[in-house]
Amino acid sequence: MSKVIRRLAACAALTGAFLLPQAQAVVGPPPTLIDFEDPALTGLYFGGDSFEQAGFRMTVDYDAGLVDTALALGSAAPTGNATQFYSQLNEGGLIVERSNGGLFSLNSFDAAFIPLDPPASGTTVIIAYGVRANNSAFGVAWLFDRSFASYNDPADFADFSEVKFVEFFSCTYDSGGICATPIQNNGQFAIDNISVTAVVPEPGTTVMLSLGLLGLAALARRRAVQPAAR
Repeated sequence: MSKVIRRLAACAALTGAFLLPQAQAVVGPPPTLIDFEDPALTGLYFGGDSFEQAGFRMTVDYDAGLVDTALALGSAAPTGNATQFYSQLNEGGLIVERSNGGLFSLNSFDAAFIPLDPPASGTTVIIAYGVRANNSAFGVAWLFDRSFASYNDPADFADFSEVKFVEFFSCTYDSGGICATPIQNNGQFAIDNISVTAVVPEPGTTVMLSLGLLGLAALARRRAVQPAAR
């Protein structure tokens, strides 16, 4: 699926728009935190490049991205984050998925806007576009600005409970709708502390599957040792 088609689909499937950062913490099992802090991740990545952290693969979609601190961005750097984070340049996106292809849940993330000069007209939003196991798609949009904020309201992430991948990107909202207006490479954003939780089979399901396989194996053995008919 091309970038344009995927993003139009995401905007058409938006389940919420202009959601503000929330103060409450995510409730649930301990998540995996993608924080981009590993020094080995530091550097510039071009469209199609991938890197991994904590069992998750991040792939740069379309335009280049950068893992570094705010100092690497100069005067365009967002505020409120002294650590290393991921910056998406121009109008690209960042795809997050499990390294083994399994399902996962998205719980929260921190993000900020990286504007160009002059900035785009309209209101710029960050969008998380998710695809479920049955290939149904949806998108959620949040307002953001030059200072990092946490997006962690459980209600905003209810649809992200079992997804194959999530792509983050930015676009502009105006009277024509979300992503309706070209933004002249102003779809730049910084993202950090992506909280994700791998989906694992329920213990009961695993046991029943194992017992079923054992039963099939036993049946096959019995048939193999039966005497031939006379």
